[in-house]
Amino acid sequence: MARRPYISNWAGNQRFQPTEIARPASEDELGAVIASATQTDRQLRVMGAGHSFTAAAVTGDIHVTMHDLDQVHHVDTATGRVTVGGGITIQALNRELDRHGLALANMGDIDKQSIAGAISTSTHGTGLAFTGFGAQIRGLRIVDADGGSHDVDAGNEPELFANARVSLGALGVISRVTLQTVPSFRIHAIEQPEPLDEVLDHWRERIDTADHFEFFMLPGSHQAMTKTNRRTDDEPAPLSRFGYTRDKLLLENVGFDLLCRVARRWPRSVPKLSRIIATGGGRREYTDRSFDVFTTPRLVKFYETEWSLPVDAIPEAVREVNAMARSLAAPIIFPIEVRTTAGDDVPLSTAHGRESGYIAAHVYNGTSHDEYFANIAAIARAHGGRPHWGKLHNETAGSLAALYPEWDRFQAARANADPHGRFSNTYLDRVFGPLPG
Repeated sequence: MARRPYISNWAGNQRFQPTEIARPASEDELGAVIASATQTDRQLRVMGAGHSFTAAAVTGDIHVTMHDLDQVHHVDTATGRVTVGGGITIQALNRELDRHGLALANMGDIDKQSIAGAISTSTHGTGLAFTGFGAQIRGLRIVDADGGSHDVDAGNEPELFANARVSLGALGVISRVTLQTVPSFRIHAIEQPEPLDEVLDHWRERIDTADHFEFFMLPGSHQAMTKTNRRTDDEPAPLSRFGYTRDKLLLENVGFDLLCRVARRWPRSVPKLSRIIATGGGRREYTDRSFDVFTTPRLVKFYETEWSLPVDAIPEAVREVNAMARSLAAPIIFPIEVRTTAGDDVPLSTAHGRESGYIAAHVYNGTSHDEYFANIAAIARAHGGRPHWGKLHNETAGSLAALYPEWDRFQAARANADPHGRFSNTYLDRVFGPLPG
């Protein structure tokens, strides 16, 4: 008898052995897989590209991969409405949209996720005038626990639609997504080192005057690497191929990976390595297509936690995180990323009802992170923080319920959509609570 294969997420921190692996090539096949699971009283979980750091997709029962449900079904250039399969990656979607003169209004700096996975975990980019993916959705096709398909939007099954925009797959499997896109645009980018205190002292001005602003900092550092992006009609002036290869691939990935390996092997070298990293980035200025500016190659694997805070709490919280990092016995050399988004009305969005700032902390994969991440969580919680649904945290339904004004609304939608827990697992039972009965 052949051994059952193991499945791993991108970071390698989640590894599991399902009893069955399904790779449906069509929505009919997906429906049949789910219907069979219901008939045999089994559970199933879906994985897109595996970019969540949590155990949300882990199952010892039926594992469903969405790789083949990646078609572009409809593009309306007049309205900007685009319908795609839930398994399409953001990278492939960007290229397809560009062919039609369209673009995503905003996105994060990684494009390897599936669109359904990005939606389900409240993935976002940066910029106070722009929401995360959940609020860019105009329609979904959801396959229910009986294998039937539901086309839902604001006018058709609006309660299911409202809640499914961030749901960790707890309300059914998202097989199609209709997005509101915008005409293609270019971004003028300035990336440069600046004193961290100056950035924090002028935080509100920086985020109010730039279309997309973010910064990176080494934990405990006094320096920030800022990224100020402005939408423009200027002609493209991208980084040269040499500059891109040197900065984005060699320095930020190959070189950084080497430094992380040295630090993991010889922890006492971290202070010296931190100084190398802190002084290694210079000023860059360029203009390119939106998705070429938003995204950055991420070849170095890491573990991550991220918290959403009220946007004006960011300066104080960052200073507290920085002070905490200086007290750690083992210093961290992986940068912290700080971003913002507009508020939205998605019940479980990390930006629900408020302009939000985000603090994302990382460690090199295989590196101990319990103390560091726990300290960040304590600081974030003190400022009303909500953990990112796709990043590592130790919260439970008991602590999460108080963070979301429409928590009970989502729970009612979950009980209605999946009363028998067909789409649940141990992780969902932890963060949402077990379903009654």
